[in-house]
Amino acid sequence: MAIYYFNVSVISRSAGRSATASAAYRAAEKIKDEQTGEIHDYRKKKGVDEKFILAPDSAPSWVHDREKLWNEVEQVERRKNSQLAREIQVAIPVELNRNQQIELVREFARGQFVNQGMVADVSFHDLNSHNPHAHIMLTMREIDEDGFNKKKNRDWNKRELLEFQRSAWSTYANEALEKAGIEEKIDHRTLAEQGINRIPQIHLGSAVTAMMKRGVATYKGDQWLAIESANQQIKSLERSLAAVEKEINSEKKVSAHQASRSHAEYMNTAQLVRQELGNDISDSRLDLEIYLRADSKSEIISESAVYNQLREDNPRLAKHYLKAIAHVALTYKSLSDRKTPDLDRWAKRMVNVYLAKFHVQENNLSQNLQPKITKGKGLTM
Repeated sequence: MAIYYFNVSVISRSAGRSATASAAYRAAEKIKDEQTGEIHDYRKKKGVDEKFILAPDSAPSWVHDREKLWNEVEQVERRKNSQLAREIQVAIPVELNRNQQIELVREFARGQFVNQGMVADVSFHDLNSHNPHAHIMLTMREIDEDGFNKKKNRDWNKRELLEFQRSAWSTYANEALEKAGIEEKIDHRTLAEQGINRIPQIHLGSAVTAMMKRGVATYKGDQWLAIESANQQIKSLERSLAAVEKEINSEKKVSAHQASRSHAEYMNTAQLVRQELGNDISDSRLDLEIYLRADSKSEIISESAVYNQLREDNPRLAKHYLKAIAHVALTYKSLSDRKTPDLDRWAKRMVNVYLAKFHVQENNLSQNLQPKITKGKGLTM
């Protein structure tokens, strides 16, 4: 079944990455980094089915030489913490044939990125599997016959543009499916926005899926199974939600003075957290940070946008959200102190899993939703 997956990341020196190594790996090629002398040789890598470079008409011819292109990027980006490239990874509908899959990504990359002045280095992986996907590496400066612009185009970093591109991918993919006579559709909106009461699943990838079929336990595989189990329980809860919603008006309101003071404290702390961690962190991670900085006071989370939305929809779920934040907080703090990567996704996933867990417990259902976390990552509850 066609799925929506659109992931954006930045390849930057501050994370110890290089554009030359990233390009060589994704294209399964040998590229020498002219600045460091290091040779990145991934010619033995399997699963790369197609690759090409798309560039604006005004770009010099050398941009189609992958080694020259990314060495030029490395040279023009002089700072030690420079952002070198932006990468878009998309899951391609399995219902399309190989040519249709390639043409879909080609049209999307040209329409959304190249026509804006970017160079797009596109690599297709695992087109003959159930997990066909493409990596689109994008330059971060406009280019013409004289080379890259001296200044980066900051408009390309705007959140509004990213949201438009996310939406555009579903439009391009659905048009390709319709053109191929396929009824399947994908949707860029979150499950909540679509009115679907389910915890978002994670993207496994072909390697993890293959290991799961062989019975090999993996970190991602265990997470997927835990979320799948939670979703099955949530489906059974939906029948009782109507009765629970009748109790929304029974919840007591906090006093106006206390609410005002808590709101100010929450908003001030939220501003500090966003300044430190960025404006794009998930609501779950934001609430975990605020909860810990407020000395584990659950009442401060009553000012959270997530809590208040849940309180309007379902008072009991709102209480479970407070419990989920408190339950996950200590582990989150430990991981944060150790600078564990991908904390944003981890926080959102675990809070959602425990929100479902506590709601299931209240209804005396038998299945256990305790997530399976591998020791290899050090994530224990």
